[in-house]
Amino acid sequence: MTQEYTKKDRQQLLKEIIAQLEIGDQTQLLEELKIRGVEATQATVSRDLQEIGVAKVRVKAGMYKYEVIEKVPGNVIWEKLQVLFDNFVLDIKRTGNMILIKTSAGNANGVASFIDRTESPEILGTIAGDDTILVVVDTPENGSKIESDFQTLLKGKNP
Repeated sequence: MTQEYTKKDRQQLLKEIIAQLEIGDQTQLLEELKIRGVEATQATVSRDLQEIGVAKVRVKAGMYKYEVIEKVPGNVIWEKLQVLFDNFVLDIKRTGNMILIKTSAGNANGVASFIDRTESPEILGTIAGDDTILVVVDTPENGSKIESDFQTLLKGKNP
């Protein structure tokens, strides 16, 4: 039997599930919520994951799990972003002040979340789909700088 949960309750429960279990996809999260009496849609869980700062991280070759990313220093964010770029980013293209990042399917949100967490003042924001991220930068000149930083990450180095 399901009971009423607030958004805050649901998000806290998601954090607990992610901390306790090695869950790698939203279907599993939905099942775990249902076991605990919470009905939710995939779209709702997807938004919740982004809002609470969850990213998919590699556990070992071919295995991933969700992890709640707490507030950490900027250099640590760039190190984690490096790992995400190594595992999920396929291509980067820029035009003017917009950068398009292609990721493997289902990984754009996690990568975009870390890009947002860099708190780079030049980055105005990100929009993520399933496998594509649009990064909007304040000026074309800064777009070139940020693209260069991203290309450096893609080559396996930290900018």
